[in-house]
Amino acid sequence: MESVTEPVERRAKNPSLRVSIRDGQCHALMLGGGETYLGPFAIFLGAGTLQIGLLATIPALFGSLMQWVGVLAMKQTGSRRRLVVTGAGLQALVLIPLALIPFVVGHGHAAILSLIALALLYHGAGGFITPVWNSLIGDLVKDDMRGRFFGRRNRITGINTFLALVVAGLVLEFTRRIDLAVIGFAIIFVGSSAARFWSALWLSRYSDPPVRLPAHPEADTWQGFLAARGRAGFTRFSLFAATINLAVAFSGPYFSLYMLRELQFSYLQFTMVTAASAISQFFTFRYWGELSDRFGNKKILNVCGYGIATVPLLWLVSAQPAYLILIQFWGGFVWAGYSLASANYMFDAIEPEQRARAAAFQGLLNGVFVFVGSLSGALLATRLPDHLTFGSVVWKPVSVLLFIFAISGLLRLVAAATLLHRFRELREVESIGHGELLFRISHIRPIAGATFTVITGLFGDRDADPPERPKGASAGRFRFRLFK
Repeated sequence: MESVTEPVERRAKNPSLRVSIRDGQCHALMLGGGETYLGPFAIFLGAGTLQIGLLATIPALFGSLMQWVGVLAMKQTGSRRRLVVTGAGLQALVLIPLALIPFVVGHGHAAILSLIALALLYHGAGGFITPVWNSLIGDLVKDDMRGRFFGRRNRITGINTFLALVVAGLVLEFTRRIDLAVIGFAIIFVGSSAARFWSALWLSRYSDPPVRLPAHPEADTWQGFLAARGRAGFTRFSLFAATINLAVAFSGPYFSLYMLRELQFSYLQFTMVTAASAISQFFTFRYWGELSDRFGNKKILNVCGYGIATVPLLWLVSAQPAYLILIQFWGGFVWAGYSLASANYMFDAIEPEQRARAAAFQGLLNGVFVFVGSLSGALLATRLPDHLTFGSVVWKPVSVLLFIFAISGLLRLVAAATLLHRFRELREVESIGHGELLFRISHIRPIAGATFTVITGLFGDRDADPPERPKGASAGRFRFRLFK
């Protein structure tokens, strides 16, 4: 009999799953060493608050629109592997001219516009392959091992994200001290390009099973897709996830700005705070995967949905690096659970032949909401006063950006309180109350569990209804939430 502790990609006897681990590791090196430092790079080039917001807004929206193009290309091409390899290669190529911006364009307005334009191509290529990769990996991972496999995969890739973050931060700190930070940024972006090329090589070794098309032609339209029987739960979940992303985007681009410009952190301090989230996710992804398989994704979403709402609010308490590192450990813990459960839940609701379309639909919805959130945060950050008065109490934070963090936390709380109860678990899973789930977490992960206790009373057990009929499922490609 096969051991339950044996790595799930081996138990599946599918070499593509082992290749997926390698691809994920290289992809994580690009994220940790390159994409994470786009914000600091923009600040280095002289970007202001509004420009940071535009960098986080316009490329992400374009990437969401390109997901629909990816779905159409998948139908026309038939080879999902070829499409994801092409998209990954394009991302790798874009990072090279991006590294050369300060050498060719210099600093200032023209450099920021060049960065936004290249980020547009970078996110466009990433968005193009997202639904295609989701569809492909969904056909390769068996339903009964989804949580464990992606928990293990994300745990392994997490250490690569952490290592890339640390190495990139050390490179930037060393080059800054010798007044050659421009060389430091060039090194990390060229290195990230090499990692993405390596990822593309692993992607080329995936199996490439035939694309499964919808059985009914009318289901191949947006109207038919959303109107299909049982799709209401998926639509409600997508609205919840998009609203959370709006609230996250409201503040997400400005944590780097807050640390590097307002608090005058060094690149080393910035790296330490940022890497804490990656470390936390690395140690907890596997644990969340086991809970996901056993108790379902909805219970985890209920708990972590409120947990992520506390993260930006905790940033208001202190600006000390040691305290922010602790907050990042907590944030990484709840974001690991939320990311894993939300990706798995989305595909629990969708039959295999509609996975790409589902990913594109949610990606487009998220893109619009992220656009609204980021732009709103950027515009408000330039117009807020430097203090607020509540009767005889005056609050004057060290930075106006703390107002943005507070609003983001409140928006997340509102989204969790109003939308989480509108959808339910889709699989047959073991029954467990929120209190018992919190008890398990608090005793296995004492530090995280202690923080969870703060939010125990924010919700009741709303999953008493019998679960809906399970459908084909998959899991999406995860991005590490580093300071959101």
